[in-house]
Amino acid sequence: MTTILTIDTCTDLSTLGVVRDGVVLGESAFPSRYTLAARLLARLEWLLGECGVTRGDVAAIALSLGPGSFTGVRIGAAAAKTLAQWLPVTLVGVPTLEALAYPYRDFRDALLVPIINARRQQAYCALFRGEFGALQRQTPDLVLGADGFDDLLAQHTAGVAHTVLIGLTDGLPAPFLHAPGAPQPLRSTVTPHALAALAADRLARGDHDDPLTLVPIYLRSAAE
Repeated sequence: MTTILTIDTCTDLSTLGVVRDGVVLGESAFPSRYTLAARLLARLEWLLGECGVTRGDVAAIALSLGPGSFTGVRIGAAAAKTLAQWLPVTLVGVPTLEALAYPYRDFRDALLVPIINARRQQAYCALFRGEFGALQRQTPDLVLGADGFDDLLAQHTAGVAHTVLIGLTDGLPAPFLHAPGAPQPLRSTVTPHALAALAADRLARGDHDDPLTLVPIYLRSAAE
């Protein structure tokens, strides 16, 4: 049995999870805006206890890498890297936008557009297609204004039956919510199941990250 601890602190709603062989044993979601650093490890300890899982049972940590809230990305990465060395367990980084798109990988003839509010009238986004139950990335992770976002969709929607916007849409500027050819976004979060599944795919290929060198996905600096 493989037990994976999942950590996502990249949006306004942080989520922690314990997943064993693809089954979510438990999860905890809480607002990220206040005292995240102080609460994160205490929440993790509580969640392990609630699931009847000891630290020694954990085989890997799946970390949501960003992009997202600069402070949240930094705190989550620091906690995951420290835990991976202390326990010690394998660390696997998962791009946050890919995890957002993952539950919709079976949508046929669809362009999947996970999106996160980047503030300053911008959004983080990437484009994916679902193929044979897996995600096929069409673009790197990007940070765009509304005009750039519309141009991006126009370049990739030829031959696609549906455009599906996915993500936490609270606070997104109106132009992102009314993208040409796309319905209202599907409100979705980064789930423990998605993080664990994507991490398990990497582990099955013998792939993982070094806690000392893993770099989160910021896309821009805290000052921007």
